[in-house]
Amino acid sequence: MNRRHLMGAGLGLLATPLAAPMVAKAQQVFTFRCHSFSSPTALDHTLHLDRWAERIAQQSQNRIRVEMYPAMQLGGQPRDLPQQLDDGVVDMIWTVPGFTPGRFMGTEGLEMPFMNTGLSATESQAAYEFAAKNLADSEYRGIKIISIHSTDRALIHTSRRPIRTLEDFRGLRLRVAGRFIGEAVTALGATPVGIPLGGVYEATARNQVDGFLINWAITHPFRLYEVAKFHSEPKGGLFQGMLLTLMSMRSYNRLPNELKAVVDANSGAALSKQLGEIWDTQTQQAIDATRAAGNEIIEIPDAEKARWRTAVAPAYDAWIAEMNRRGRNGRALFDDILAITARFGRT
Repeated sequence: MNRRHLMGAGLGLLATPLAAPMVAKAQQVFTFRCHSFSSPTALDHTLHLDRWAERIAQQSQNRIRVEMYPAMQLGGQPRDLPQQLDDGVVDMIWTVPGFTPGRFMGTEGLEMPFMNTGLSATESQAAYEFAAKNLADSEYRGIKIISIHSTDRALIHTSRRPIRTLEDFRGLRLRVAGRFIGEAVTALGATPVGIPLGGVYEATARNQVDGFLINWAITHPFRLYEVAKFHSEPKGGLFQGMLLTLMSMRSYNRLPNELKAVVDANSGAALSKQLGEIWDTQTQQAIDATRAAGNEIIEIPDAEKARWRTAVAPAYDAWIAEMNRRGRNGRALFDDILAITARFGRT
Protein backbone atom coordinates (compact mmCIF):
# COMPACT_ATOMS: atom_id res chain seq x y z
CA MET A 1 0.00 0.00 0.00
CA ASN A 2 2.83 2.44 0.82
CA ARG A 3 4.47 1.75 -2.54
CA ARG A 4 1.21 2.50 -4.38
CA HIS A 5 0.75 5.73 -2.44
CA LEU A 6 4.28 6.80 -3.35
CA MET A 7 3.78 6.05 -7.01
CA GLY A 8 0.44 7.84 -6.94
CA ALA A 9 2.20 10.89 -5.52
CA GLY A 10 4.47 10.90 -8.54
CA LEU A 11 7.58 9.74 -6.62
CA GLY A 12 7.77 6.43 -8.45
CA LEU A 13 9.85 8.03 -11.17
CA LEU A 14 12.55 8.64 -8.55
CA ALA A 15 12.20 5.32 -6.76
CA THR A 16 12.37 3.08 -9.83
CA PRO A 17 15.84 4.10 -11.14
CA LEU A 18 17.32 3.78 -7.65
CA ALA A 19 15.86 0.30 -7.11
CA ALA A 20 17.11 -1.24 -10.37
CA PRO A 21 20.86 -1.21 -9.59
CA MET A 22 20.21 -2.68 -6.15
CA VAL A 23 18.34 -5.63 -7.66
CA ALA A 24 21.09 -6.18 -10.24
CA LYS A 25 23.79 -6.12 -7.55
CA ALA A 26 21.94 -8.62 -5.37
CA GLN A 27 21.71 -11.03 -8.29
CA GLN A 28 25.32 -10.70 -9.45
CA VAL A 29 27.16 -14.02 -9.53
CA PHE A 30 30.95 -14.38 -9.40
CA THR A 31 32.54 -17.47 -10.91
CA PHE A 32 36.12 -18.36 -10.05
CA ARG A 33 38.34 -21.08 -11.51
CA CYS A 34 40.56 -23.11 -9.20
CA HIS A 35 43.40 -25.08 -10.81
CA SER A 36 45.05 -27.96 -8.99
CA PHE A 37 47.72 -30.54 -9.74
CA SER A 38 46.05 -33.09 -7.47
CA SER A 39 43.80 -35.97 -8.44
CA PRO A 40 40.05 -35.38 -8.09
CA THR A 41 39.90 -38.48 -5.86
CA ALA A 42 42.70 -37.36 -3.53
CA LEU A 43 41.84 -35.95 -0.11
CA ASP A 44 43.13 -32.57 -1.32
CA HIS A 45 39.90 -32.37 -3.30
CA THR A 46 37.47 -34.70 -1.56
CA LEU A 47 38.10 -33.31 1.94
CA HIS A 48 39.34 -29.81 1.16
CA LEU A 49 38.89 -28.00 -2.14
CA ASP A 50 35.54 -29.48 -3.19
CA ARG A 51 34.07 -29.04 0.28
CA TRP A 52 35.44 -25.48 0.45
CA ALA A 53 33.72 -24.59 -2.81
CA GLU A 54 30.44 -26.02 -1.51
CA ARG A 55 30.62 -23.97 1.68
CA ILE A 56 31.41 -20.80 -0.22
CA ALA A 57 28.46 -21.37 -2.54
CA GLN A 58 26.07 -22.12 0.31
CA GLN A 59 27.14 -19.21 2.49
CA SER A 60 27.03 -16.76 -0.42
CA GLN A 61 23.61 -18.03 -1.50
CA ASN A 62 25.23 -19.25 -4.71
CA ARG A 63 26.59 -15.83 -5.59
CA ILE A 64 30.15 -17.23 -5.50
CA ARG A 65 30.75 -20.29 -7.61
CA VAL A 66 34.12 -22.02 -7.65
CA GLU A 67 34.82 -24.29 -10.61
CA MET A 68 37.38 -26.98 -9.79
CA TYR A 69 39.93 -28.14 -12.35
CA PRO A 70 42.01 -30.96 -10.82
CA ALA A 71 44.93 -32.82 -12.39
CA MET A 72 46.10 -29.77 -14.39
CA GLN A 73 42.98 -29.93 -16.60
CA LEU A 74 43.52 -26.37 -17.81
CA GLY A 75 46.96 -27.21 -19.15
CA GLY A 76 50.54 -26.61 -18.17
CA GLN A 77 52.72 -28.31 -15.59
CA PRO A 78 52.39 -28.04 -11.80
CA ARG A 79 55.30 -25.61 -11.79
CA ASP A 80 53.19 -23.24 -13.91
CA LEU A 81 50.40 -22.79 -11.36
CA PRO A 82 51.72 -19.63 -9.64
CA GLN A 83 52.31 -17.95 -13.01
CA GLN A 84 48.80 -18.88 -14.13
CA LEU A 85 47.51 -17.20 -10.99
CA ASP A 86 49.65 -14.09 -11.57
CA ASP A 87 48.57 -13.87 -15.21
CA GLY A 88 44.87 -14.17 -14.42
CA VAL A 89 44.47 -17.44 -16.30
CA VAL A 90 42.89 -18.82 -13.12
CA ASP A 91 41.57 -17.25 -9.93
CA MET A 92 42.81 -19.83 -7.43
CA ILE A 93 45.46 -22.52 -7.25
CA TRP A 94 46.39 -25.41 -5.01
CA THR A 95 50.12 -26.08 -5.09
CA VAL A 96 53.27 -26.85 -3.10
CA PRO A 97 56.38 -24.64 -2.89
CA GLY A 98 58.79 -27.23 -4.27
CA PHE A 99 57.03 -27.37 -7.66
CA THR A 100 58.17 -23.82 -8.46
CA PRO A 101 61.67 -23.47 -6.99
CA GLY A 102 62.42 -19.97 -5.79
CA ARG A 103 58.85 -18.68 -6.04
CA PHE A 104 57.97 -19.40 -2.39
CA MET A 105 61.46 -19.30 -0.94
CA GLY A 106 60.41 -18.06 2.47
CA THR A 107 57.77 -20.77 2.78
CA GLU A 108 60.36 -23.39 1.85
CA GLY A 109 62.12 -22.50 5.08
CA LEU A 110 59.25 -24.14 6.93
CA GLU A 111 60.02 -27.41 5.13
CA MET A 112 63.59 -27.74 6.36
CA PRO A 113 64.41 -30.65 8.69
CA PHE A 114 63.64 -30.43 12.39
CA MET A 115 61.80 -27.11 12.08
CA ASN A 116 58.43 -28.81 12.59
CA THR A 117 56.00 -29.83 15.32
CA GLY A 118 55.24 -33.35 14.10
CA LEU A 119 51.47 -32.83 13.86
CA SER A 120 49.80 -31.21 10.89
CA ALA A 121 47.22 -29.39 13.03
CA THR A 122 49.90 -27.52 14.99
CA GLU A 123 52.39 -27.15 12.15
CA SER A 124 49.68 -25.69 9.92
CA GLN A 125 48.92 -22.99 12.47
CA ALA A 126 52.61 -22.19 12.83
CA ALA A 127 53.09 -22.06 9.06
CA TYR A 128 50.15 -19.75 8.50
CA GLU A 129 51.27 -17.43 11.28
CA PHE A 130 54.83 -17.25 9.95
CA ALA A 131 53.74 -16.59 6.37
CA ALA A 132 51.09 -14.02 7.26
CA LYS A 133 53.54 -12.19 9.51
CA ASN A 134 56.66 -12.30 7.36
CA LEU A 135 55.84 -13.07 3.73
CA ALA A 136 52.61 -11.26 2.85
CA ASP A 137 54.49 -8.28 1.43
CA SER A 138 56.96 -10.36 -0.56
CA GLU A 139 56.18 -13.75 -2.07
CA TYR A 140 52.44 -13.41 -1.40
CA ARG A 141 52.08 -9.88 -2.72
CA GLY A 142 48.94 -9.74 -4.86
CA ILE A 143 47.72 -13.01 -3.36
CA LYS A 144 45.09 -13.75 -0.75
CA ILE A 145 46.19 -16.72 1.32
CA ILE A 146 43.18 -19.00 1.72
CA SER A 147 45.22 -21.50 3.71
CA ILE A 148 48.73 -22.74 4.29
CA HIS A 149 48.66 -26.14 5.88
CA SER A 150 51.20 -28.89 6.23
CA THR A 151 51.37 -32.56 5.54
CA ASP A 152 51.67 -34.95 8.41
CA ARG A 153 55.23 -35.84 9.43
CA ALA A 154 57.68 -37.03 6.80
CA LEU A 155 60.44 -39.58 7.16
CA ILE A 156 62.94 -41.61 5.11
CA HIS A 157 61.69 -44.66 3.22
CA THR A 158 64.29 -47.00 1.68
CA SER A 159 63.96 -50.08 -0.49
CA ARG A 160 66.96 -52.28 0.28
CA ARG A 161 69.12 -50.70 2.95
CA PRO A 162 67.77 -49.44 6.29
CA ILE A 163 68.89 -46.13 7.76
CA ARG A 164 69.65 -46.32 11.45
CA THR A 165 72.60 -43.96 11.83
CA LEU A 166 74.05 -40.92 10.08
CA GLU A 167 76.60 -43.12 8.37
CA ASP A 168 73.89 -45.16 6.66
CA PHE A 169 73.00 -42.21 4.40
CA ARG A 170 76.29 -42.46 2.55
CA GLY A 171 75.98 -43.42 -1.10
CA LEU A 172 72.17 -43.47 -1.18
CA ARG A 173 70.10 -41.74 -3.85
CA LEU A 174 66.99 -40.32 -2.23
CA ARG A 175 64.06 -38.60 -3.90
CA VAL A 176 63.24 -35.16 -2.47
CA ALA A 177 60.51 -32.62 -3.24
CA GLY A 178 62.32 -29.33 -2.67
CA ARG A 179 65.63 -27.53 -2.76
CA PHE A 180 66.35 -27.18 0.95
CA ILE A 181 65.35 -30.69 1.94
CA GLY A 182 67.70 -31.63 -0.91
CA GLU A 183 70.43 -29.51 0.70
CA ALA A 184 69.80 -31.41 3.92
CA VAL A 185 70.04 -34.79 2.20
CA THR A 186 73.39 -33.77 0.72
CA ALA A 187 74.60 -32.69 4.16
CA LEU A 188 73.53 -36.05 5.57
CA GLY A 189 75.72 -37.79 2.99
CA ALA A 190 73.22 -38.94 0.36
CA THR A 191 72.43 -37.68 -3.15
CA PRO A 192 69.10 -35.87 -3.65
CA VAL A 193 67.07 -36.72 -6.76
CA GLY A 194 64.10 -34.74 -8.05
CA ILE A 195 61.21 -36.93 -9.26
CA PRO A 196 57.51 -36.01 -9.52
CA LEU A 197 55.35 -37.75 -6.94
CA GLY A 198 53.67 -39.89 -9.58
CA GLY A 199 57.02 -41.32 -10.63
CA VAL A 200 58.33 -42.28 -7.19
CA TYR A 201 56.89 -45.81 -7.17
CA GLU A 202 58.40 -46.79 -10.52
CA ALA A 203 61.74 -45.11 -9.87
CA THR A 204 62.09 -46.97 -6.58
CA ALA A 205 60.93 -50.28 -8.05
CA ARG A 206 63.54 -49.95 -10.81
CA ASN A 207 66.28 -49.00 -8.34
CA GLN A 208 66.72 -45.63 -9.97
CA VAL A 209 66.59 -44.31 -6.42
CA ASP A 210 67.23 -46.08 -3.14
CA GLY A 211 64.36 -44.42 -1.39
CA PHE A 212 62.48 -41.21 -0.82
CA LEU A 213 61.64 -38.62 1.80
CA ILE A 214 57.89 -38.22 2.06
CA ASN A 215 55.12 -37.93 4.64
CA TRP A 216 53.24 -40.93 5.97
CA ALA A 217 49.80 -40.07 4.60
CA ILE A 218 50.84 -39.99 0.95
CA THR A 219 52.38 -43.46 1.12
CA HIS A 220 48.97 -45.08 1.48
CA PRO A 221 47.12 -43.98 -1.70
CA PHE A 222 50.30 -44.35 -3.76
CA ARG A 223 51.04 -47.78 -2.18
CA LEU A 224 54.65 -46.78 -1.64
CA TYR A 225 55.01 -49.40 1.11
CA GLU A 226 55.18 -51.93 -1.73
CA VAL A 227 58.53 -50.60 -2.97
CA ALA A 228 60.07 -49.35 0.30
CA LYS A 229 60.65 -51.91 3.02
CA PHE A 230 62.35 -49.75 5.66
CA HIS A 231 60.95 -46.58 7.20
CA SER A 232 63.28 -44.53 9.42
CA GLU A 233 61.64 -41.92 11.62
CA PRO A 234 63.10 -39.56 14.20
CA LYS A 235 60.68 -38.42 16.90
CA GLY A 236 58.34 -35.84 15.35
CA GLY A 237 59.41 -36.83 11.86
CA LEU A 238 62.14 -35.33 9.69
CA PHE A 239 60.11 -32.45 8.23
CA GLN A 240 56.62 -31.47 7.05
CA GLY A 241 55.74 -30.24 3.57
CA MET A 242 53.66 -27.13 2.92
CA LEU A 243 50.39 -27.08 0.92
CA LEU A 244 49.14 -23.78 -0.45
CA THR A 245 45.59 -22.72 -1.33
CA LEU A 246 45.90 -19.27 -2.91
CA MET A 247 43.56 -16.77 -4.52
CA SER A 248 44.44 -13.85 -6.73
CA MET A 249 43.86 -10.61 -4.87
CA ARG A 250 42.60 -9.20 -8.15
CA SER A 251 39.85 -11.81 -8.18
CA TYR A 252 39.10 -11.35 -4.49
CA ASN A 253 38.78 -7.60 -4.95
CA ARG A 254 36.03 -8.10 -7.56
CA LEU A 255 33.75 -9.16 -4.73
CA PRO A 256 31.54 -6.73 -2.83
CA ASN A 257 32.26 -6.48 0.89
CA GLU A 258 29.52 -8.90 1.94
CA LEU A 259 30.96 -11.61 -0.28
CA LYS A 260 34.55 -10.86 0.72
CA ALA A 261 33.32 -11.59 4.23
CA VAL A 262 32.23 -15.07 3.11
CA VAL A 263 35.69 -15.83 1.71
CA ASP A 264 37.36 -14.36 4.80
CA ALA A 265 35.26 -16.54 7.09
CA ASN A 266 36.53 -19.61 5.21
CA SER A 267 40.20 -18.62 5.12
CA GLY A 268 43.15 -18.13 7.38
CA ALA A 269 44.47 -19.70 10.55
CA ALA A 270 41.28 -21.54 11.51
CA LEU A 271 40.97 -23.19 8.10
CA SER A 272 44.67 -24.07 8.10
CA LYS A 273 44.26 -25.81 11.46
CA GLN A 274 41.15 -27.65 10.27
CA LEU A 275 42.96 -28.95 7.19
CA GLY A 276 45.86 -30.04 9.36
CA GLU A 277 43.50 -32.04 11.53
CA ILE A 278 42.24 -33.80 8.40
CA TRP A 279 45.78 -34.74 7.39
CA ASP A 280 46.50 -36.07 10.87
CA THR A 281 43.64 -38.55 10.51
CA GLN A 282 45.50 -40.18 7.61
CA THR A 283 48.77 -40.94 9.38
CA GLN A 284 47.80 -44.04 11.33
CA GLN A 285 46.09 -45.61 8.33
CA ALA A 286 49.35 -45.35 6.40
CA ILE A 287 51.36 -46.78 9.29
CA ASP A 288 48.94 -49.68 9.62
CA ALA A 289 49.18 -50.46 5.89
CA THR A 290 52.97 -50.34 6.11
CA ARG A 291 53.03 -52.77 9.02
CA ALA A 292 50.53 -55.03 7.29
CA ALA A 293 52.95 -55.25 4.37
CA GLY A 294 55.58 -56.68 6.75
CA ASN A 295 57.85 -53.64 6.57
CA GLU A 296 60.16 -52.43 9.32
CA ILE A 297 59.53 -49.07 10.98
CA ILE A 298 62.74 -47.84 12.59
CA GLU A 299 62.51 -45.35 15.45
CA ILE A 300 65.60 -43.15 15.49
CA PRO A 301 66.79 -42.47 19.08
CA ASP A 302 66.99 -38.88 20.26
CA ALA A 303 70.79 -39.00 20.51
CA GLU A 304 71.04 -40.05 16.87
CA LYS A 305 68.48 -37.44 15.88
CA ALA A 306 70.73 -34.82 17.48
CA ARG A 307 73.57 -35.94 15.21
CA TRP A 308 71.34 -35.57 12.17
CA ARG A 309 70.21 -32.12 13.30
CA THR A 310 73.82 -30.98 13.57
CA ALA A 311 74.65 -32.45 10.16
CA VAL A 312 71.90 -30.57 8.31
CA ALA A 313 73.08 -27.11 9.46
CA PRO A 314 74.38 -26.31 5.93
CA ALA A 315 70.78 -26.42 4.68
CA TYR A 316 69.84 -23.78 7.23
CA ASP A 317 72.81 -21.65 6.19
CA ALA A 318 71.85 -21.95 2.50
CA TRP A 319 68.28 -20.79 3.19
CA ILE A 320 69.43 -17.88 5.36
CA ALA A 321 71.90 -16.80 2.67
CA GLU A 322 69.22 -16.98 -0.03
CA MET A 323 66.83 -14.85 2.00
CA ASN A 324 69.62 -12.33 2.62
CA ARG A 325 70.29 -12.21 -1.11
CA ARG A 326 66.62 -11.30 -1.61
CA GLY A 327 66.94 -8.35 0.72
CA ARG A 328 65.42 -10.02 3.77
CA ASN A 329 67.02 -10.67 7.15
CA GLY A 330 67.53 -14.40 6.80
CA ARG A 331 68.76 -14.98 10.33
CA ALA A 332 65.82 -13.10 11.86
CA LEU A 333 63.36 -15.09 9.72
CA PHE A 334 65.06 -18.36 10.65
CA ASP A 335 64.86 -17.48 14.33
CA ASP A 336 61.19 -16.58 13.93
CA ILE A 337 60.42 -19.99 12.44
CA LEU A 338 62.09 -21.57 15.46
CA ALA A 339 60.20 -19.33 17.88
CA ILE A 340 56.79 -19.87 16.29
CA THR A 341 57.13 -23.63 15.85
CA ALA A 342 58.44 -23.96 19.42
CA ARG A 343 55.31 -22.22 20.67
CA PHE A 344 53.21 -24.77 18.77
CA GLY A 345 55.17 -27.74 20.11
CA ARG A 346 58.26 -28.29 17.93
CA THR A 347 60.07 -31.46 19.04
